[in-house]
Parts: sequence; C-alpha cells; structure tokens
Amino acid sequence: MAPIQAPAHNSGDSTLAVSGLVIGLAVVSCALRFYTRLFTKSGLASDDWLILAAVIATLATAAMLLWGNAVDPDGLWVSENTNTDYVYTSRDVFYLKLAFATSVFYFTIAGATKLGILLMYYRIFNISTSFRYQLFVTSGLVIGWWVGCTVATLTNCIPLKWSWINSFADLRYCFNYNDFWMASGACEVFLDVLILTMPVSVVIRMRLSLKRKLTVLGIFLLGGFTLVTGLIRVILGYPRGSRVPSYSNTEVWTTVHTGMEIVCASLPIFKPLVKRVAKSYLVTKISTLSVRRQKDEVARSSKETSMSAGRDELVGVCPTNNDAQQATYQLSDVRIVEEGDASLTAQWIAYIYHGDKGDADSSVCWHV
Repeated sequence: MAPIQAPAHNSGDSTLAVSGLVIGLAVVSCALRFYTRLFTKSGLASDDWLILAAVIATLATAAMLLWGNAVDPDGLWVSENTNTDYVYTSRDVFYLKLAFATSVFYFTIAGATKLGILLMYYRIFNISTSFRYQLFVTSGLVIGWWVGCTVATLTNCIPLKWSWINSFADLRYCFNYNDFWMASGACEVFLDVLILTMPVSVVIRMRLSLKRKLTVLGIFLLGGFTLVTGLIRVILGYPRGSRVPSYSNTEVWTTVHTGMEIVCASLPIFKPLVKRVAKSYLVTKISTLSVRRQKDEVARSSKETSMSAGRDELVGVCPTNNDAQQATYQLSDVRIVEEGDASLTAQWIAYIYHGDKGDADSSVCWHV
C-alpha cells in the first residue's frame, strides 16, 4: 500500500505571526504589571504571581509548538489524522508528545489566569461580605475545572502512550476527546461569564459619578473580548462525528484567547503607570505647547466678550500648577466616607492608587 501523504499547509506564517503578536502582548502586559507594582512600592501578591505563572506556561507552550513544527512540519495534520492505515514516523510521535504536553499546559494557563483575576477582585472588593462568598464559590469552581480537566487530559488514553502513538482516539484505549473538548470549553465559557459579571453589582453600589462608574466597568468588561474568543474556539474546534478536535481550526484562537485573557487581567492596575507616562517630559512639553497655543488664540480674540468668557473658563478650571496636563487623564473627585457602600469606593481608589491617599485626594481639580 502506498504511504499516505500529508497535505501541504500554507497558513503557517500567518498563524505564527498572530500567535507571536498576542504572546508578545501578554509578556509586555505582565512586565508592566510587575513594573507598576514595584515603582508604586505596593508589593507583589498572589494574583501577580499567578499571572506570571500563566505567562511562563504560555511561553513554554509556544516553545514546544515551535520545536514540534520544526521537527515535523506536518505534525498538525497528523494530530487530526483518523486514517488507521497511516504509518506514524518517529517525527510524528515526537510532535504528538509535545502536542499532548501543550494540551495539559492549556488548563494551567487558563486556570492560573482566572484565579489571578479572582484574587485581584478579592484585593479590591473584599470589604463586601456577600462578594467574598461569591469569590470563594467561583474560585472553587475554577480550581475544580482546572484540576478536573488536567486529570481528564492525562487519562485520555490508558495506557498513556496511546495519546501519542495514534491520533484517532482508539475506542479500546481512549475516550472521545472531541466531546470532552466541547464540554470543557462550555464550562470555561460559563466561568468566564461569571468572572466577567461579578464586579458589576459592586461597582454600581459604589458612590461614584455615572461617568466614573462607566469607566471602572469598562476596564473590567474589556475582558468580554476573551469571552468571544472562547466561544469561537469551542465552536470551530468541534467537528461533528469525530473523536478528536480540529486543532488546525483553533490553533490561533486558543493563543488569542489565553494571551488576551492575560492582558485583560492586568489592565485594572495600570492607572499609576498611565499617570507616570502622562507626567513624562515629552508629554508635558506637548501639553504645554498646546495650552500656550490655546492661550494665544484666546488673546488674539480678546475683544469679543464671548471669547473672553471662554478664556476665563479655560484658564480657571483648576487652581494649581500643571493642571492642564493633569486634566487629560485624571478622573472626577469622589467623597469618601468610612461606612456602607462608600467604603467600597475608598477601597477601589486605594487599590488604583496603591495606598497613596494623598494622590487619591489631590489628584482631581474639578467636581462632577
């Protein structure tokens, strides 16, 4: 019988480019997260280390996939092969071993990221008793999903070697991994929805202006993009009637899903970093030139009463120095008290400004 030839694939370069971009964003966001923690002297906590663990697992997964593709360029096709007459080469077996390892690592990446987000929620909103209970329950679900899916993947085939000496999920040794893919993916989407919507009720109760509430909610709800990528990943990866998922359809979406989840997990803590960048020399110089140009325009039209009033409004917004450059990035003032839902507001501001109460109290030059 003539040997079965693997079809050529031409999408490798684009897949590599997209995956590299997303992984790069994840690494940069993690580095900026640690930099922000260090320069604000707020200290590192368990949520930061979990995100770092997720990034390290992501880099390890990418390295294994690159290694496998270098050894066996047709490895992705081999991982989906269901033809029992196909003869596996040593390169095919090596690729399938690495692919098996990456499938185990996926649950570590996703589980560590989700748990890191929940621990971040705990640092921000732990003053609410009911919210703490929700966090404990959701954290238990995430840990259960993480451990359960990892164990299920490791026991997909018994003995274990059947996970890489064949890819058609032989009924004698392996369970239907395609159905498991759909079930675990559906559970992950449910967890993502749960995690994404948890802060909504707490933020609504905070004593913030509507504009600032929407800003805070927007930071958290950016994670909705990962919900979309998770759905696409599950749907495209489930070929009906097959016993193995379609890895070629989901290779990019899996990377995008995990990478952007890491990025979104770090967004809420970047406020001090944004302020530092805004206060940099280049930004200050540009802002000063812009304000000077505006003043010159007002001065030239000072004969008109309406323009004069406009000038007074422009110049008199804030009574302190450097207010023009601050107004481009600072939020409205919030009155903080020590009881009820307002203490949630205090805790949110303390988290954003990393305990610098002076910064939180003096960083605003107008009231909403």
